[in-house]
Parts: sequence; structure tokens; C-alpha cells
Amino acid sequence: MTGVAVDSLSVFYGSREAVKKISGLLPSGSLTFILGPNGSGKSTLLKALGGAVPFRGRAAAGSRDLSALSFRKRGCLIGMAGQSPDLNSSFTVEEIVAMGRLPHRKFPGGLDGGAEAAVERAVCAMDLSGLLRRPASTLSGGERQRTLIAQVIAQDPEVFLLDEPSSALDPKHNVGLFRFLRRMAAEGKTVAAAVHDINLAAEFGDWVWMLHEGALAASGRVEEVLTEQTLSGVYGVPFIPFRSCRGGRLLWRAV
Repeated sequence: MTGVAVDSLSVFYGSREAVKKISGLLPSGSLTFILGPNGSGKSTLLKALGGAVPFRGRAAAGSRDLSALSFRKRGCLIGMAGQSPDLNSSFTVEEIVAMGRLPHRKFPGGLDGGAEAAVERAVCAMDLSGLLRRPASTLSGGERQRTLIAQVIAQDPEVFLLDEPSSALDPKHNVGLFRFLRRMAAEGKTVAAAVHDINLAAEFGDWVWMLHEGALAASGRVEEVLTEQTLSGVYGVPFIPFRSCRGGRLLWRAV
């Protein structure tokens, strides 16, 4: 698989064009961060690719047109974890994570052969072993977020789409999540995450899509896109570069 290619992708909410003719590639084997100010279209773009909202234009994973896929085929290909998880239900954490295997079921009522290993990996990745019997209604916001991300991991799609996946996570689980996503990319998956923290992209990313007012303002390697000129132009505030005490990649601070 070569990743997800989009060509002139637009999303309309009534007469308002929320995403404006975006073209680009989310490469396989890479972690791409989608950045941009509030209201720039990050969430809407991911919803379009995930099949949650209709779009104009074309989006394809290799030769597979995303708009033509059945629900089951899309579920095997693409997994998406959205914002503001609502899990006020009596299902347990273990049951919710196992629901990620639904697209892979071979017959009604039964799990597929890879379910047990996939669920175990997801539970381990999101540090949920101590929560498996807990009803979703008793979870904190961060625990709910980790549970839904684990569901997508258990789904084992070729394409991971994550919308603000770390917004409710503590520092330990935040770092753990992005280290895991890097491993997924190293295994050949296509991974895209919309975030507000520019330095997550600077530290963990391979590629960046920078959105502004619904359009793709810049795209490319992290070091090509995260520049003082681009950041200041998109966010409307000056930025200065710095390096952490550990060295490594260039980080950014708004001033």
C-alpha cells in the first residue's frame, strides 16, 4: 500500500466549504501530523477520510476508492478515533476494545481468528489491563480516550486516523501513545493524527499537513513545514525555535 491519496477533496456543511480542495498524500510507513488553528478543518478532513461525512473529490488507498467501499471493507482498511468520546454505557472496557474486531468477523456472533491477539496487543499498548472489567460509565476522560484508541488498535486497520488522541491523556500515556504510533508506522501502517501541540509533531512526526481556513497551507517533511515563517503565518503569532536539554529535533514556542 502506498498510503492515502486525496485529490481536490472538499467538504461542505450547507453552503459553507469547511475543507477546500485539498490534494496530497498520507504516506504509508509514516506518522503524519495534521496541524492548524481552531476551525481550520482538521477534524472535518479526518471525518471525511473515515467515512463519517460525505465529501467531493477523490480519496483512495492504493487502488481502492474510499467512497466506494462497503462498511465492512472500510472497517478493515481504516480505523478512526475521534474527539470527545461518549462512553456512558454498561459495556466493559474489554468488550469495547473487542468491538474493534467487528469488521473482521466471519460469521454472526463469532470472533475472527486474530481477535484474541489483537485485543491483547491493544490492551497492552494503552495500559488497560487493570481496567478490563470496569464499565465505561465509571471511567475518567483519559481512560475513555485510551479505551477508544485501543478499540482502533484492536481493529488493526491499514490506516489509523486519530483526532486529538492525546487531549485527555496524562504525560505518561501521552508519550506512550505516540511511541506506539511510531511503531505502527514502522510496521508499514499509514498513521495520521490531528493535534494542537506543534511539538508533538516536531518530536514524533515524519510528515506534516498544515491546514489554514480549510485549505492545505503547507505539506512536507516536518523540518520543511515547521519553520518560523510558516508557523507565524498560519497561527498569526511569532514563533521562536529552541532545543530541549536532551537535544534532538528543533522545537517551537509561540511568543
